[in-house]
Amino acid sequence: MPNVSADMPPRPEFTPFTIPYLCISKPYDGKGFWTYPERHGWIIHAKDKKCHVLCPPGICRDGSLADSRTRVQSPILSRINGMPVTASDKVEFLQAWLFFGVLTEVSALCGLELDVEAEFIVDNGSVSTAKLNGLPGRWFAAAMKKNRAGDHAFMEHILSIVRHAILMLSEEKAEDHTRIFKYTYAECRVLHSLDITARIVALHLLLHVYMPGFTVTDENGWGRQRILKSVDWLYRECEGMDQLSDIVETELTEKGWCQSEIDLLASDDLAFASLLTRPRIRDHSSCGDVICNAYQTDEATYVTRHVQDGCSCKFVGVPASLLVNALSQNKVPKLCITGQLELRVVMEDNYPYIAFSHVWADGLGNPLTNALPRCQLRRLRDYANKLYRTHNPAPTSESADLPVALWLDTLCIPVERSAVAYRKKAIQLLGKTFNEADAVLVLDRELEIVESAAASFLELGLRILCSGWMKRLWTLQEATLASEAHNITLLYFQMHDGPFLYQKYDRNRRALQRVNERTTEVQAEERSLLLDDGMMLELGAQLPSVGMMRNMRQGWSPFSVIYSAIEHRSTSKAEDVPICIASLLGKDLSTIISGADVEQRMANFYVLMREVPLGVMWCEGPERLSIKPFRWAPLSISACPPTTFMGWEDCVCDSAGLHVKYGGFIFAESEEERHDSKAILPHVIDMVSAETGGVLGRLSDLPILERREITLQRNLAVIVRHDDHSGMHPAAAIVVVEDTVEVDGGMQLTEFVCRIVGYMYLWSSDRDPGTGVRVHATAVDQMWCIT
Repeated sequence: MPNVSADMPPRPEFTPFTIPYLCISKPYDGKGFWTYPERHGWIIHAKDKKCHVLCPPGICRDGSLADSRTRVQSPILSRINGMPVTASDKVEFLQAWLFFGVLTEVSALCGLELDVEAEFIVDNGSVSTAKLNGLPGRWFAAAMKKNRAGDHAFMEHILSIVRHAILMLSEEKAEDHTRIFKYTYAECRVLHSLDITARIVALHLLLHVYMPGFTVTDENGWGRQRILKSVDWLYRECEGMDQLSDIVETELTEKGWCQSEIDLLASDDLAFASLLTRPRIRDHSSCGDVICNAYQTDEATYVTRHVQDGCSCKFVGVPASLLVNALSQNKVPKLCITGQLELRVVMEDNYPYIAFSHVWADGLGNPLTNALPRCQLRRLRDYANKLYRTHNPAPTSESADLPVALWLDTLCIPVERSAVAYRKKAIQLLGKTFNEADAVLVLDRELEIVESAAASFLELGLRILCSGWMKRLWTLQEATLASEAHNITLLYFQMHDGPFLYQKYDRNRRALQRVNERTTEVQAEERSLLLDDGMMLELGAQLPSVGMMRNMRQGWSPFSVIYSAIEHRSTSKAEDVPICIASLLGKDLSTIISGADVEQRMANFYVLMREVPLGVMWCEGPERLSIKPFRWAPLSISACPPTTFMGWEDCVCDSAGLHVKYGGFIFAESEEERHDSKAILPHVIDMVSAETGGVLGRLSDLPILERREITLQRNLAVIVRHDDHSGMHPAAAIVVVEDTVEVDGGMQLTEFVCRIVGYMYLWSSDRDPGTGVRVHATAVDQMWCIT
């Protein structure tokens, strides 16, 4: 984390924003929180059941942690005079009560003298949420002075306020599930501020629970889960949030955000994303809903950038012979940048170095030679030195006197045509390069303008998730290998105020320092209240750990983890995809790199994986390899539906093809087949047993799918899938058997060698008769080799 000076305020809990002062004509009167509605002509219908410790406000779940879509019944409130409640009336009243009223009441209970209007009303008459940040610590410090810290009765009083606020913010829907109120953007933001206020109060309560000696459990009435389940639970629907996300989604599109970024974000994330300033947004007009193409580069037109536009300083390079010398000895070539901005290659195994991960589209690449402008070398040297001091505040005596080295692909992977073999060697050593680095620093032009110490963790997560760096394939490998090297996190992001350590959570709570010195590591409950848990899960899916990919839990497939990680990433060279994935999985890259093109590399990749999810065989959509025996294999894993890799048994891939064990049917030769080799398989087929004459099942197309004509030819067969997912996808693969082989030694088992020619859906036979085709049923574990 960047060093935070003593006079700098704590990191904000939420990104601040301003909202209209809607209740200015009917402000909170300060005469009591609970009786405020009645004094101002409102009737509150929703009641907090308080039935079990872990039940959310207004909902009974028998004290279970299990979540359901139970909702609070409407109406939540009405007018005493019987007048209808309008959206604007409701928001105006709730702002007075649940913003100004909650802040006034909680501050009074804690003993904090808080001038609410002075702190929250800004010069233009609007309301700012900025001063909500830091309030949990201020309230806690005041409560400590009043000897109320950890007092159960005191905490119960505050929790009842939080729960009631959350209850009042429950989304109101009619019996047909349509929204009762339609809010303007400003009104949605006001409701958003009320939800944040409730979360701020709950964060304050957590500080009491974290105190030493506070050991009362959830079951006995207090604890972290009780606080969390009062504010944040699965399927909780906050009034106005869905409408706000719809509005800001359109706003983000108009601002030029990539649609692939927008589609990644949940409703809460969208609400905060629209508050961010992004002065360096690229042209995303050619991007899709999943893949961003704005960071693709073309070597023929690529221009290496200087630090400042207009700079014309000279380039300084590394002779390819020096890089080749290191790589030929299986060494990672590191570079020391001297005071005169000259480059010196070092090969010692234990020499300290910083590895850089960057996006070529930002201009730090060079496809022609291993050289960069002097201004860039100066910047890289300064970044490396600062990060090394940050990461190693107390360096060992052996490394204290050594100038720190660095590794950057532009400088350390040879690009000369005469060194192609050593370029491949450098790529093979990428795992070693990033795993052995003292730390890895991410460079992204958009992130480098962010003051990280002044940003909430949610904001930082949003910026990292939407950065150009996260959209590129090779950065996945670099980040993943760095994140678990030596069982410690080594991945930093260069921000304007210094390097930010990924997943390093330092809340900087000064109020707690006097209690238990606990100032690091955000707890799971805090992350949920800070709306950061979803962002962490998304970042974790796109930056999976090495352990997750190389040591799969039983029933998991590495393909599923890989899919989540690469789904939104692009590369200028498709042949790089299998190299990157194989490296992440710790596979031998030599067989991948030996492939002449992307198809051969993908074929080598599948053989290297050996165990392939059976769902790949049933995946209709993606383009497949054209080379035998891999005509079943998707050319791109990311083009497959995610369910392709989830929950299905694996089959075996080797140089002969894809080996599966499934039941099926062999078509009996027909008179039509003998005389008309161009006959087309009907759209609906009853499979009739050649032995008994009974109907064994019906094959059919679905109208929504584009018909792939299947010729009724010799040796036609059907492989039938039986699993939980067969209702969502075609359950029958139509194949042509091209050969049979005897396998498994003396067992005399027959394997059908075949190729897939189409897919159909399989139904039970209790339907009106269709066109019949005689078939022979195979064994339920018939062996097939798909080529």
